Amino acid sequence: MPAPQRNQWAEMWEAARERTSTASHQLRQWGVAVREEPVLIWQTPAVRYGLYALGGLVLFLVLKTAMGMLQLPTPEHFQPRAKTAHFQVLCSNPACGKYFVIERRFKFRKFPVTCPYCREPSGHRALRCTSKTCRGGMVIAVEEDGRLYCSKCGEPIGNR
Repeated sequence: MPAPQRNQWAEMWEAARERTSTASHQLRQWGVAVREEPVLIWQTPAVRYGLYALGGLVLFLVLKTAMGMLQLPTPEHFQPRAKTAHFQVLCSNPACGKYFVIERRFKFRKFPVTCPYCREPSGHRALRCTSKTCRGGMVIAVEEDGRLYCSKCGEPIGNR
């Protein structure tokens, strides 16, 4: 006659439940013993080795972070600082009125520039005006007393 079918999962579940009740009873006994003699906390191997592992992990992360902060960037990731900027420009010539972008050094202030479309020195700095009149459109910025104003509505655009 063949052996009866066994459900191994059910057997493992029963064994785990029995171990859980036994473990909780042992944990309570350990807690009572630790209250009477606190040095038992460090003498328990699970607590001691768990703290060793946690301390090792923290030490590893601290050393890894420190080494990463001291390490110089590799040549393929290194980029020199930018020396130029892109300026948005609008042509003030009524026949042209084109928008274009120029690349100049930072703090460039020699406007107007030559328009590449009409070849006249009528390119002025353009900024986005957020007033209700202009509704976020690009307009020529006019500088007065250190502040920039919209050439269409006269609202301040921003500080220089």
